[in-house]
Amino acid sequence: MIKSRILSVVWAMLLTTAVHAQNAISIVDNYKNWKWDSVFVAKNDYISLAVVPQAAGRILEYNLGEVPSLWVNPKLLGESYSTSDLVKQHEWRNFGGYRLVPMPFDNCSIDKNGNRAQRWPPPVVIGDAPYTAAISSESGQQYLDVSSGIQELPVPKWNGASKSFMRPEQVEEELQYKRRLYIESASSLVYIKHTLINRGSNPVQRGIMTSSQHVSRSAPELTDGENYVAYVPFDPKYKLPNGKPFEITGDADSRWRYINRNRMPLDKNNPEHVAKYYNHGTNWNGEVAPGIYEVEYDYYLMSGLHIISSKSWICYVDKINQTAFAKIIEPFDPSLDYDEGINVSVFCSGLETGYIETEVRTPIYTLAPGQSFDYLEIHGAAQIGAGPVLDVNMAGIITQKLQWQTDQNKLKGQYGVFHAGEALLTVYNKEGKPLNETVLGSVDLLSIFEVRDNFKKHKKAHSVAIHVKAQDGKKYVLDRLVLGE
Repeated sequence: MIKSRILSVVWAMLLTTAVHAQNAISIVDNYKNWKWDSVFVAKNDYISLAVVPQAAGRILEYNLGEVPSLWVNPKLLGESYSTSDLVKQHEWRNFGGYRLVPMPFDNCSIDKNGNRAQRWPPPVVIGDAPYTAAISSESGQQYLDVSSGIQELPVPKWNGASKSFMRPEQVEEELQYKRRLYIESASSLVYIKHTLINRGSNPVQRGIMTSSQHVSRSAPELTDGENYVAYVPFDPKYKLPNGKPFEITGDADSRWRYINRNRMPLDKNNPEHVAKYYNHGTNWNGEVAPGIYEVEYDYYLMSGLHIISSKSWICYVDKINQTAFAKIIEPFDPSLDYDEGINVSVFCSGLETGYIETEVRTPIYTLAPGQSFDYLEIHGAAQIGAGPVLDVNMAGIITQKLQWQTDQNKLKGQYGVFHAGEALLTVYNKEGKPLNETVLGSVDLLSIFEVRDNFKKHKKAHSVAIHVKAQDGKKYVLDRLVLGE
């Protein structure tokens, strides 16, 4: 098994420090009138998460309180499909929610000349067909485990000219995907371990892309995508293969064609149409804070942002409900190979009712027969204040970094937290030794946490830190400040 050193250490640490939530996972028939049997539901006082085995094992709900993060396709509720990969482009069974695609994507099918090619829809067994699911328990901790069937590659591809499927002469790859997740009590964090296994007899070079299809409008009749955004941290030192720090995958022509074919007739002789729609989209808001890129949803668009997450997170925000859903991912490793050179992307889709996607890509690993790799994601949700997301960590989300207002002797900051408990202010000397610790008060996942604290600077004080002390006693660093900076 290929497992990164960071993943091994983090996963082991989480298992030993978790607050074990007994009976947090249940099996519910016709959950929320979705018309599926045996929906696996994980809940605590703050979050609810639902996994549907019949819908390709997708996570179709991840809510903070009553606020949803995931879009669910209303047309496919209760549906289930076979494992046949004889599907055409319009036959993608897109249930919504949280899904995956094997990477690289462009060599999963076969073309008319027998060469590897891309195909839409993606491979069915690993993406659309039913999964198996089970609840397991170790040392009092409940886990939800799902497994796909065996995905054979390359898959057939429909050829419109010949009105037939181009079928591969032989099976060259066999892949199986597994996912294990768990939640804790008094926390919004969802710990997810992905595993991709080479079940075939040949070596393969594969990774996966996981994707959350997010809510992108407040009502079916509205196109208020400006209220639904994604944030990605970036650093110009990380370059895409084209030498740029990021790129938009569409252009003015592709945007114009999409609107003209799918939304409304457009006229190149109409100056108003040209001014409004002949561009690559007006939703790529760019650098809204130093090193933070913002994308808002646009219903009149089918293209994405390719970028490298420099701080190992990506975050979706529902501005109407002031709720953020973040993903903490494995650090980008320039020494490894990533499909298209990126570890994250954001995609605006106009399909069905429309949604914005936050996508995470693993490295591409060479797997010998029987070999596998693991990849760790941690999802967290919090109530936040206005402004862009500046940073994400295991404690929560920063929307206003800690500042010391010298003239008022006050500390100031604004956050959303992933753990219920209490906030602590710790003062350190230059050597990093704690001088004192103060309880700032209780913190709650469903409330914005603001620091507005009178602060008398100790003569030996060099820095301060805000910690969140969870109910299990574990402390998480939320923010730090070197005084005088």
